[in-house]
Amino acid sequence: MLWAFGGEIYTFDPPKWIYGSTELPLIEKFPTYRLFVLLASIVIGIGLWSFLAKTRVGMMIRAGVDDRRMLSAAGVNVQLVFAATFAIGAGLAGLAGVVGGTALSISPGEDTRYLLASLVVVIVGGMGSVIGAAIGALLIGLAEQFGLAYAPTYSVVFTFVIMFVALAFRPRGLMGRAT
Repeated sequence: MLWAFGGEIYTFDPPKWIYGSTELPLIEKFPTYRLFVLLASIVIGIGLWSFLAKTRVGMMIRAGVDDRRMLSAAGVNVQLVFAATFAIGAGLAGLAGVVGGTALSISPGEDTRYLLASLVVVIVGGMGSVIGAAIGALLIGLAEQFGLAYAPTYSVVFTFVIMFVALAFRPRGLMGRAT
């Protein structure tokens, strides 16, 4: 892919039906695409949480994470459950790449920035908690944006300060559970 595109920075235009700006009560103009991304992420987050918390497959995924052998002894094909979990995760990652490709620049080496941010979000939010990941993402995202606006030189430091404080007071993360 790098060979085909030449290793240059690209941004892709969002679809025409969500292109433009929207007036909000406190903000004169706000990009409609950003509102669409916000609403889509809320819907996907609630859907993922509902899937894991309320369905039989979600129960099997959670049980397989906690005790794989006991789930296998109950007659469940654990490999199939984990393969389905991987497929769901890969689909969500692909969707995030498509959505992110229109909002952010794509260039070689950008993956490390996003992977580091994802690691910090999981550490702050807590392993195994969708709600914790949402809270961690909100905290880290707000810290990055306020840092870029008010102290651009030290904006990355704010995210690590949040991670340090979270680990100092809640070693398993804000919503992490005991193992």
